[in-house]
Amino acid sequence: MPTVPANVFRVTVENYSLNGELDIFNQELNMHGIGRLYFDDATKNDSGYYSGSNDLYHMGDQFINDTLTVESFLKTLNTNYALGLPVFNSGYYDTTRSSIPIGLFSETFKMEERGVNFRIDYGISNDIMLTAVIPNVISQKQTYNTSSTIDKIYGIDGLVNYHTNAKAILDSFFTTNSFLTLPKGKRDTLEMIYEDIYSPGGNHSVLWALHGKDNPFSRGFIDSRFMPPTYSTGDTVTIDSLELYYGNLNKAGSGVNDISLGITALIKGSPTWIDKKGGVLYGRVLLSFPFGFTIESFNKVGSAQLSQLNIGSGVTRISLGLLGGYNWRNNKRSRIYGGIDIRLSTPELLNTPVSFYSGAHTNPDSIISHVGEKYKFKEGNWINSMIGYEVGVLRNRVLFKIESKTFSKARDTYTSMDSDWDNWMAERSGFDSAFSKWDLCFETWLLNSKAAEKFGPIPFDVVFGLKKTINNKYAFNDFKFYSGITTYLQGW
Repeated sequence: MPTVPANVFRVTVENYSLNGELDIFNQELNMHGIGRLYFDDATKNDSGYYSGSNDLYHMGDQFINDTLTVESFLKTLNTNYALGLPVFNSGYYDTTRSSIPIGLFSETFKMEERGVNFRIDYGISNDIMLTAVIPNVISQKQTYNTSSTIDKIYGIDGLVNYHTNAKAILDSFFTTNSFLTLPKGKRDTLEMIYEDIYSPGGNHSVLWALHGKDNPFSRGFIDSRFMPPTYSTGDTVTIDSLELYYGNLNKAGSGVNDISLGITALIKGSPTWIDKKGGVLYGRVLLSFPFGFTIESFNKVGSAQLSQLNIGSGVTRISLGLLGGYNWRNNKRSRIYGGIDIRLSTPELLNTPVSFYSGAHTNPDSIISHVGEKYKFKEGNWINSMIGYEVGVLRNRVLFKIESKTFSKARDTYTSMDSDWDNWMAERSGFDSAFSKWDLCFETWLLNSKAAEKFGPIPFDVVFGLKKTINNKYAFNDFKFYSGITTYLQGW
C-alpha cells in the first residue's frame, strides 16, 4: 500500500538475513606503478624527453648540485682522466613500447548480512505521505579469495643488462690505482653516486631490478620500498606473499546504514487503501543521506583498513519515481502494481582503498602516494523498476505477493592523483563498475489490519518473504529471507 490515510502512522520493522556471492574472473591486472620504475612513459620535460626521476631509463639526469648532473660529472671525469666509466645516459630501451607488467586475476566475494530495517510513514493528508527509513546492519561479514597470474615485462633486458654491466665496471674500477689516485673530492662524488644507485639503502637503488630482472613478481622484490609492513629487510616479496597480505581476508562491519527521507503524493485515481476498483498513480521523491560507515583513511588506521567494510554508499542520493497499480476488487482482491525510479547522486570525497590489484604498487604507502589519501567519487546513475502482483488467499486474512525487481547502474567516475587508477577502477578488461541485476521476491502476508476482522485493539500485519537473484552482471548473486511486522497508529 503506497500511502496511508491522513493523520495515520504506519510503523514497519523488518528483520532480514542475506547471503550473497560475487565471482569476477579474468580481470586485467595493470601494475603501472611498478612498470614505470623500469621506464616511466608518463613523465616528460618541456623539451619532450622522458624525464622520470625514479626509473632506470636515464639515471644520469639526477642532479648532484644546482648545475651538475650525474651524467655531466661522469663525462667530464672520463674526459679528464681517460676513463671509460658508465655515464648513465638515456637509451637501452625501445621507448615506443610500454614496460608495464600485465596479468590476470580472479576474485570471489562471499557475504553474510543480518539487519533490521525501520520505516515510518505518516499521512499528512489522504493524498500525501511522508516517509523515514532507517536501515541498521547488525552484522555484515565478507570473505575474499583471489588468484592471479602475471607475465614478465618484455623488452627491458637492455635496461637491466646496462645496470648489471655498469655495476660490474664500477666494482672493478674501485679496486684499481686509477681510482685511488683520483682527487679525494672526485672519489667521494663517485662513491656517492654508486651508493645512491647500487647500495640497498640508496635513494635510487636499482638492486631490486637486478634481482627481479624481467619477472620481479615471481623472482621477488628485495627492497623495503616494495614491501608491506609485515615484511622486513632480508625478506623476498613475491606475488603470492602480496596476495596473502592484501587478499584472502575476512572483512566485517556493522552499524546504521544511510538514512532516507521521502514524500509520496497521489497524482491520479483513488488511494489504494480505499480498496476501490480502478487504477492509481503516485509520484515519489526520496533523499538518502550518507550516514553509514565508509572505510577510514589508511594513513590513520594503517593495515586495519584492509579488514573494514563499507556499510554506507558514501554519497547523497536523490530518487525520483512513479508508482501505481490497478485494483480489480474481485473476490480475491487481486491487484497489479509497479514502479520506476531514477536515482542520482552528488560527488563526494572518500578515503582511498588500499588494494594490491588497483594500487599499481606493492607497498601501501606507495599506493597512497600514487593515488592520494582521498579521491572524488561520482556514483553512476541508477534506474530501478518493479512490477508485482498480489492476490488474497483468505479474504482479509492471507495475502500473497510476487514481485520482479530490476536494478541498473551506470559506470562510476573516479578522480584521484593517478588517472590510470581512475580508469582502472571505473572499468577494465573483465570488469565494469556499471552493473545490472534482476531479483524475484515472494511474500506471504498475515493480515490483522482490516477493521471488521481484526483481533485485539491494535491493527497489524505480518510478512514473511524471500528474495532471490535470477540474473546479474558484476553484482552480488544473493538470497535474502526476511520477516516483518507493520502496525498502524492514529495521530492526534
